[in-house]
Amino acid sequence: MTDNSDDWEPHERLPWQPKTPREEREALDNAPLATLRATPGTREAFMLMGDLAERYPRPQAAKGKAYARRKTLVDYANAVGAFIADLLAAVERDRSEGWLMCSHNKGDYSGQYVTWRMFDGVRTVWLEADLIEHKPGYPGRLAFGNPGPTAGKLTRYRATTKLLEIAAGHGITPANVLENFKFEFVMPSELIRLTQPSMPTPNTPRVAKLRSDVAELNAFFAKQTLTPPTIKHLGWIRMFHGYTKGYQWNKGGRLYSQPQGQAYQNLPETSSDSGELTRLQMRINGERVVEIDISSSNLTIFYALCDQQLDSTEDAFAGILGPTALDRHVAKFWINASFGNSKLLGKWSNDLVKSLEKQLIKKGLSGFDQKRYPMKTIKEKVLERHPLLARWGGEISGRQRDYGDLMFVESEVIIGTMLTLMRDYEVPSLPVHDSLIIPASKFKVAKEALIHHFRKQTGAVPRLDPEEDPEDW
Repeated sequence: MTDNSDDWEPHERLPWQPKTPREEREALDNAPLATLRATPGTREAFMLMGDLAERYPRPQAAKGKAYARRKTLVDYANAVGAFIADLLAAVERDRSEGWLMCSHNKGDYSGQYVTWRMFDGVRTVWLEADLIEHKPGYPGRLAFGNPGPTAGKLTRYRATTKLLEIAAGHGITPANVLENFKFEFVMPSELIRLTQPSMPTPNTPRVAKLRSDVAELNAFFAKQTLTPPTIKHLGWIRMFHGYTKGYQWNKGGRLYSQPQGQAYQNLPETSSDSGELTRLQMRINGERVVEIDISSSNLTIFYALCDQQLDSTEDAFAGILGPTALDRHVAKFWINASFGNSKLLGKWSNDLVKSLEKQLIKKGLSGFDQKRYPMKTIKEKVLERHPLLARWGGEISGRQRDYGDLMFVESEVIIGTMLTLMRDYEVPSLPVHDSLIIPASKFKVAKEALIHHFRKQTGAVPRLDPEEDPEDW
C-alpha cells in the first residue's frame, strides 16, 4: 500500500481549499500506515474498546436478524480497538507528530480484519465527536485548479486531546499501548518504493536486482534474534525518490525498517533522562552491539564528488563556530540542512529552528539562540573551513547535484557492506542511514567492509566512529 491517488472521496477536498502549510508537511509525510490489525491484550484494552464502541456507536443501527446485529456490533468494536491502538502508537513516533496514514480505497480492506464499512463508520463518528482530526487525501489523476498534483496522498488522522484523555482514563497511553494491545504487523508487498512523487514501482531488470538484494537481506536477518522483544523488525524496504522519465534509480535509496512506527531506527543512540531504550542496549543473537558511524558522511561524499578528499583525521565540524558541543552541532546542522536545500542556507526559518531544536533535545543540548548564531556568520565561518561548499547548488561532476545524490551514494555504501557481511562472513547488521549496528565481536570485519565499500563508491577514505575496536578499550 503506497501513498497514492486511490485515496479520495469527492466530498473531502475542493479546489478552493488551502494547501497544507510547509511546516506541517514533514510530519504528515512521515505518518506510518495504519495496520488496523491490533486486538486487545489486557482487560484495560477490552474496557477501552467497549467504552468507545458504546459511547460512539455506528451512525446507523444494523438491521436484520438478531445474530447479524450482534456480529455487526462485535465487528464495529473490533474496528474501534484496532483504530485506537494504531492512533496511540503513532503518537510515540516523533517524526509524524501523531499522524497516521489510512487508505480510503475500499479494495484495500477486502479480506482484512477490519472491513471498509466498519472503519468508515468509526472514523465518521469520531470526526463528528472531535475524537480525531484529519488531513484529507487527494488523487494525483485529478487537477484542482492550476494544474493538479502529479501524485496523490492518503488521508491522515490524529487523535485529539479528548480521545487521549478517554484512553488515559482506562490506563492506556501512547507509552504503554504496545503492552495493552497485540499488534499484527505485515511486511509491505513491494520492497522497492518510490516517493516524492509517490507512484507504483515499475518492473524492470534494475528494479528486480534491487528487490532481490533487499529480499536476501530480509530473509537472512529473519533467522537472527533481535532483543528485547519490544523491538519490532520484520524487514526493510528501500525508498527512492525524484522519479522522472529515464530515471536511473540513483536518488535516495535508504533502507527503512518495518514496521516504521516501532522500528529500531527510531530509538535514540545513547541514553537520555527519560530512561527509554537505546539502540546500543539492543542485542543481536544475545550479543551486545556496536554502532559504526560514517562521520560527516554527506560532507565526505560531497568532497569526493568534487574529486577531493575530506581530511579524515579530524572532526569536520569541530571548532568552526566555537569550542562547545552546541557550536559543533549548529555547524553540522547548517551544512547538512544546506545539502537538503538547492543552495547554501542564508537565513533561519521557523521550520529550520524547530528541526534543530528537536535534534538538540535528543543530544541533551540547550542554549540555542538565533541572535547568537546569525546565519550570515555561520555561512562565512563554515566556508572559511570548507571553501569547497561554495560549489553546492552548481554543476558538480557534469550535472546538477542534490541531497538525493548524496543519500544514494551513502545507501550504496551501507547496503554493499551489509551484503558483504552477510554473504562472506554470515554477519547480521542493522542500518541506521549513515551508520551500521553489528555484533561487537564483528567490529573489525565490519569496519574493513565499510571502508572498502566507501572507497568503491567514492574513491575516498571515510572517518569512522568509533575508530578502534571496543574490545580493545
